[in-house]
Amino acid sequence: MNPLNASIASTAWTCDNPQAMADFYHQLTGWPIMSAEDTHAIIGTDDQMLVFAHQEEFTAPNWPADTLPFHLDFRVEDTEAAVAQLVKAGGTKPDFQPGEDQWTVLLDPSGQPLCISSPQDH
Repeated sequence: MNPLNASIASTAWTCDNPQAMADFYHQLTGWPIMSAEDTHAIIGTDDQMLVFAHQEEFTAPNWPADTLPFHLDFRVEDTEAAVAQLVKAGGTKPDFQPGEDQWTVLLDPSGQPLCISSPQDH
């Protein structure tokens, strides 16, 4: 059987504030905000999108104690500058950093972890 060679068109997850998530991930990716409502927000391009859906009583994972259902890794040119910009955009940098300087863990505005690294770090 031949593989289908599908590509990921969008990734969607729940959060408490879709607009804050769209603003944060727009800062990270540069993708335009396509929609920003109380119930959902979408950023993306013609090829890929991130979709944030509002969930009542949303609870972020207790990272690093909880097993994560998923997380995203991003590459940026300057990790230090990216961390500073993303903290200003509503992210936080937790004390626990398991990457041994290979990557930096941030929590997005909903408290979900993501990792950023520079291309030379991989």
